[in-house]
Amino acid sequence: MKRLLAMLLIMGISLAGITGCGDKASPKDGGTDSQTQEENSKEGQDEAPDKQAEAPAGSNELVLYSPAPEGLLNMIIQEFQDETGIKVELVQAGSGELLTRIQSESANPLADVMFGGGAESMEAYKEYLEAYESPEAANVNAEYRSTENLWTGVFVSPTVIMYNKNLVAEEDVPTGWASFADEKWKGKLAFADPTSSGSAYTTLSILLASMDNGDGGWNYIRSYVNALDGNILSSSSAPHKGVSDGEYYMCITPEESVLQYIEAGAENIGIIYPEEGTGAVPSAVGIVKNGPNTENAKLFVDFVLSKEVQGKIPEYLYRHVRSDIEASGDFKPLHDILMENYDFLAASENKEANIKQWNDIVIGK
Repeated sequence: MKRLLAMLLIMGISLAGITGCGDKASPKDGGTDSQTQEENSKEGQDEAPDKQAEAPAGSNELVLYSPAPEGLLNMIIQEFQDETGIKVELVQAGSGELLTRIQSESANPLADVMFGGGAESMEAYKEYLEAYESPEAANVNAEYRSTENLWTGVFVSPTVIMYNKNLVAEEDVPTGWASFADEKWKGKLAFADPTSSGSAYTTLSILLASMDNGDGGWNYIRSYVNALDGNILSSSSAPHKGVSDGEYYMCITPEESVLQYIEAGAENIGIIYPEEGTGAVPSAVGIVKNGPNTENAKLFVDFVLSKEVQGKIPEYLYRHVRSDIEASGDFKPLHDILMENYDFLAASENKEANIKQWNDIVIGK
């Protein structure tokens, strides 16, 4: 009996030793610890979709549509990303093209912000913009703000005449818009297409207001289109580039475009502030209605209207819009420029009719 108990005791110790060896080997062989890790991993995978759904959609991104010049955009985007950590995806094109795109995407918006479109163009597409009153807007001149807080001006550039001094004799330098009706300039001028360029539509609206002799300005536009002789270009930058290169004698363009060449040392470029008067329509920023990252869009609007960023705007040859920053001495003072009483809200309301009338004149109706 004692021998049987001893044998059973020996067998129990041996089994315990085998079990112990099995536990030590299990991680390598895919045993208990390894299985637990795999199960935990699977549970984590099952939970992941729920956690992702709880996170704000696109909370670290901003989709920016803009026709603004590259140098200004690069500064604003880089500093905004550095300050907020929000990654900006930029889509560049003409303002008319971008606003049409926002309209076509309205059922499922892809953009968050439209930045740099002319105020009258922004107003024309206001149903696709979301109201937002930035805390910085109180410091923006009232004439540069939407009454419904749908857009806010960011920078201003009066519309001027640019000419090539190597092609236009000093005695022939025009004094204003009326000069373009002269037959001697036929085929020597260039203009961007206002059906696709927001800045060109701004120019068209200013010409209509400045040259209105009881006919809404359309008789002048007929003369101007005749002088263009087909030189209506698809890009808003093509006319001033063409004048700089000597392809065209003159063009109508924002002040900033001309100052770029002069600042770069181009001695062949001249600038004229027309005697009939001109306009200084703000380029604006607005939030796309129901965009994917609305909170980030609000941060961007606050950022571009801030005193710090507005103080840098003149470095890019635009005029800032804040009332609490002194005007830069690098520009001709606005009070020395005859400004047309330009109603950009009316220009917005009449845009469709104006574009139709323009097209009818261009095709000879």
